[in-house]
Amino acid sequence: MKNFIRPTRFSIAAILATFVLILACSKDFEGVIKDDFDFSFTEEHPDENFVFENARTTFSLVPDKEITTVDYFMKFSSDKGRGYFLTMEGDTIRERDTLQITDRNWAYNYVAIDTGAHKIRFSAWDTNTRKKELELLYNAKYASFSFLLNKGVNAFIINSKNPVNVTLLRDKETEDPDKKGDFEVVYQIENGTGKLYLGNEVFDAGKPFILPKGISELEYLPENLGEHKLIVTAKAPDGATLTEELLLNVLNLDFILNATASSTQVELDTNLAIAIDLKTQDEDSEVEYEISHSFSSTSEGSGTVRDHNGGVMEPGQFRTIVPNSYNYTFTSKELGKRKIYFDVRDSNGQVKQDSVEIEVANIPFTFSGNSESNSVFVEERTQFNFNVKSNGNTENIEYTISYEILEGNGRISGINGNTLQNSTEYPVEIGNFSLFYHPESLGSHQVSFLVTDNYGQEVGPVLIDLETKQNDFTVSMTPSKTSEFANIPVNVIIDIDEIPEGTNDSYEAFYSSGRNSSLRVNGTEYGPGEKFQLGPNINNVVYTGTEAGQHDIVLSVESSANVTHTANTAISYNQVDFLFTGGAQKSDISVGEITTLNFNISESVGSSDYTMRYSMNGNALVKNENGIEVSAGNVYDVPKGNFNWSLEGTDESNITMTFYVQNDTGLEKTVSISVNVSPKNYNFTANATQSDAFTGDEVDINFNITELGIGGDTYVMYFSSGGSNGSFEYQGTTYAAGESFSVPVGSFQGTYTGISESSHNVEFTARSSSNVEKTDNVNIQFDKYEEFFDFNISQSSEDKYEDEPFSITAVTNATSGHDPDVTYEMTFTFTGASAGYIYFKSRIYREGDIVPLNYGSTPMQFFPETNENFTINFRVENSTGISQTVSESVVMFKKPQVAAKGEKRNISCGGLNGCDYQVRIYTCFDTNCSEAYNGATLQQVEIRIYNRKDRRWDTELFNYDDAQGTGVDRYFLLEEEPRESRLKYLDQRYEVRVRDTNGQWSEKATGNVIRV
Repeated sequence: MKNFIRPTRFSIAAILATFVLILACSKDFEGVIKDDFDFSFTEEHPDENFVFENARTTFSLVPDKEITTVDYFMKFSSDKGRGYFLTMEGDTIRERDTLQITDRNWAYNYVAIDTGAHKIRFSAWDTNTRKKELELLYNAKYASFSFLLNKGVNAFIINSKNPVNVTLLRDKETEDPDKKGDFEVVYQIENGTGKLYLGNEVFDAGKPFILPKGISELEYLPENLGEHKLIVTAKAPDGATLTEELLLNVLNLDFILNATASSTQVELDTNLAIAIDLKTQDEDSEVEYEISHSFSSTSEGSGTVRDHNGGVMEPGQFRTIVPNSYNYTFTSKELGKRKIYFDVRDSNGQVKQDSVEIEVANIPFTFSGNSESNSVFVEERTQFNFNVKSNGNTENIEYTISYEILEGNGRISGINGNTLQNSTEYPVEIGNFSLFYHPESLGSHQVSFLVTDNYGQEVGPVLIDLETKQNDFTVSMTPSKTSEFANIPVNVIIDIDEIPEGTNDSYEAFYSSGRNSSLRVNGTEYGPGEKFQLGPNINNVVYTGTEAGQHDIVLSVESSANVTHTANTAISYNQVDFLFTGGAQKSDISVGEITTLNFNISESVGSSDYTMRYSMNGNALVKNENGIEVSAGNVYDVPKGNFNWSLEGTDESNITMTFYVQNDTGLEKTVSISVNVSPKNYNFTANATQSDAFTGDEVDINFNITELGIGGDTYVMYFSSGGSNGSFEYQGTTYAAGESFSVPVGSFQGTYTGISESSHNVEFTARSSSNVEKTDNVNIQFDKYEEFFDFNISQSSEDKYEDEPFSITAVTNATSGHDPDVTYEMTFTFTGASAGYIYFKSRIYREGDIVPLNYGSTPMQFFPETNENFTINFRVENSTGISQTVSESVVMFKKPQVAAKGEKRNISCGGLNGCDYQVRIYTCFDTNCSEAYNGATLQQVEIRIYNRKDRRWDTELFNYDDAQGTGVDRYFLLEEEPRESRLKYLDQRYEVRVRDTNGQWSEKATGNVIRV
C-alpha cells in the first residue's frame, strides 16, 4: 500500500485539482464525485490461551483509499463462551458498544473467564455502510499447577493429630481479578471419620477452605480405626482443579501390659507380690487407662487383690491407672490353684490382658518305698511296699500315685491284680500300701514313683531297682532207628526240659542234615532251615531221608526268653537201585515224520517213584505217552516198566537226545538216542521278460516252484541286487531288497523296477518252511531316461507400465518325444534388483520360487514393480535332470515425473495504485523440471489447491503447452488480484501431477504457496 501525499500549504483550488488528478490515475476509479471505497478488516491472536490470561488480539483496518470524510466504527458480540476485552490501558470494553476506529492498527486483550471454545463476532463498518465481519475463535484452558498430598507417618493414631502435608505450586500466574492468588481446598473422608487441622483451626469435611501457595503442614485427627481414604480437591484461582487421594491406616495407640507374680506358690493367708507394668507408645498422649481383675473359671476358689496403695480391688470393677510400674498383692485363705486375669482398657476402647497363675498350698507330706526282692526271674512277680505320711490336717487332702519305668520292661499291678498304666495317676491313702511288679525283660530294672496331692504338690520320685534272671532249658533228640532205606520215615523224640520247671515258655526250632530230607511236626512237613514250633517236655516228630547216605541231623531250639540250645543225632539211609533202557523205532526220518521212543525202568531192590527229563541237540517235537508235548529240561513223572514217547522231525538236522531218569533216592541213570531228519526238497526258477530298460521302468519276472516228494511246505521269497538300487512288486505290494514275502507253489509273476543306472544282477531266493533255500538270477541293464527339450519365452507386445501386468508364455518342446510322467519346473532371477513377480494359477511366484510348468505352452502374467527397464533370466529343468535357460529383456514405459512449486508474486508495482498480485504454480524452474520418458511428451497438468475463501479444494486442468514463462521457468497462473487480501490461494496447500502422451499420470507433488 502506497502512502498518500497530503500538501498542507496550497490553495483550495490546487488541492481540488490535485484530488481530481489522483482520482483520474486510479484503476478503481468509479466516479469523480464518489468517496465510497472498500476496506479490509483483519486480526491476529493466539490459538490457545489460559483462563484469566490476557490474550493479545491485534486488529488492522485498511481502506482501499484514505478519505478524510469517511469514518469507521466497530462493535463485538459473544456467541459462545464467557469473557471480556480490555484495552491496552486496562479498560473493559463492553459487548455491543459501538467504538469509533481512529487508529487503523490497534490491539485489545481478551480475557476468558471459562474454559473451552469461545466464539466472538466483530463487525466493522464505515459511514458509507460498507461492512466487514470477523469471527474470532479462542480455545481457553486452565493453566496447570502442581498438587502433592503426603502423609508424615505410615501409621496414624486414633484421636491423635497426625501430620499431612499439602504442596501447591503455580506453573503460571493466571487468576480471577476479583480473587487473591490462594487455592480453595475441600476434602472428603471415605471408610472413616476425622477432621483436618491447620494449627488450632479445624476444617470440616465437605466445606471449602483457603490454602496459600507452597507447603501447608496440616494435621489429621481420625475418630475411628481402619483404613481411611482422604480425598482432597484443590481449585486454583482460575478455576483449575486437581484431586489427590491418600490411604491412611488408623491404629490404636499401642500399650503393653505385663503382670508377673513373684512366685507360683503361696501359703495360706500370706501376701504374694504381683508386679503390674503398664507402658504406652506415646507417654504425652491424652489417652486414659483403667484396670480391673478377675479369676478364671478353672480357679479353685478366689482371694483378695490389693493395689499399690493397699486398696482392695473388687473383681470386674475398673479403676483409673496411669502408665507406670506398680506392686500389687494377693492373699487367700483357701487351698488350690488360681489364675488371675488383669485387664487394662484405654479411652479408645482398646483392651489388653495378662494373667498370673498361683497355687495356694500349705500341707507337706513324705513318701517312701522299696522292693521285697531285688533279684527275680523274668515274669516272676515281686512286691513293692510304700508309705505316705503327713503331719498336717489331711481331712480334705487326696493323694495319687503314678509311675514310670526308667529301665527294663515290665508292668505294675495292684492288690487286686489290676494293671496300672504308665504315667497315670491312681488314688492312694495315707499310710502303708503295696503294688506288684512283673518283670518282662532281662537285666536291670528301675521304676520311678511319684505321689501328688489334689493341690498339685508332688513328692518324689522314689526309685526302686532290681535285677531279673533269664529262664533256661535243655534239649535232646533220640531217633527210633539209626538205619533205614531212603524215603522211609523214622520217628524221633525231642525232649525240652525247662529251668525253672513250669515256666511254660514257647519254643521255635529248625534243623539241618546236609542231605535231602524232611521233618513232619504235628502233621506239617518242614524242610531244612524252616522254623516250626515245639512245646516243653516230650515232642514226637518224624524224619524222612530222601537221599542215600548218613544224615547228620542238628536241631536248634530257641525259647521265647531268647535262649538257644542245640541237639545232634545221626541216621544212615540206604539207596534203591534200578535199570533204565531206551531207543528209537526209526533212526532216519524226514521233516514232518514221527517215530516212537521206547523206554523201560526195572527195580532190583526196594520200591521208588521215578521222574525223567531230557536234553536235545537239533529241532524236533517230543510228546509223552498221552500225546502231550514235553520240553527239554523239564522234569516229568514216568511209570516203572515199559512206556513210550514220540518224536516228530521239524527241521533238517541230526538230532541227539539224552534222557535222565531219577528215583526217590536221588539215583540217576541216562540213555542216549540219535535220529537223523532229512528235509523236503523242491526246484525254483526265475526269468526276466526283457534284458534292457530305463530306470524307473517295471520289468516282468516269471517264477516257478516245483515240489519234490511229498511236498506240503510253504514258501517265502526275497531278492538282492548287489550294488544296484531297485524294488520288487508282488501282488500290489512293493518290497525292498532283503524283505521276505509269501509265494505260492507253482508259477507266479512279479515286476522289478531299477532305480539306479547300471547293470542289475538280481538274485531271487526262495525258502521253504523246511528251511531249504534255492536261488536264481536275472540280469537287466537299466539306463537313465533323459528327455531333451527346447525352451523359449515370449512376452506380449503391449506397452509395459509399472503395476500393470502383461502376459508372458513359456514353451517347452521335447526333441525326441515327451514322456507324460516327466514334469517341468521353472525358476527366474533378475539382472540387478528385483523388478516384479509372476502370477500363475492364482498364486504369486517371486524371484527364486519354483513355478510348476505345463508341458508345451504355459501362459502366465508378470507384474512389474518398477518403471525401469529390466532383464528376466529363466531356467527350466525337467524331472530327468535336463535344463535350459533363456533371458528376456523388458522395456518399461516409465511414468512421468513432476516438479512443482507455488508462489505468490507482486507485479505491476508503481504509481499511485500499488501492486497487482498473482498466484502461480511452476512445473519447471531453475533447480528441477517435470519430465516424460520413453519418447513420450508431457500433455496435461492437474493442479488441486485449497480455496481459503470458499473453504474447499479447487481442481484445475491445463494443457502442458499452455504454460507461461520464459527459459526454464514454466508456470500456470491460478489467480491475479489488485489486492493481496483478495487472493483465495494465498499461503494455501496444493497438489500437482502431470500426464504424458502415453496416458500415464505421475505421482503427486505437494507444497504450500509461498510469498516471494
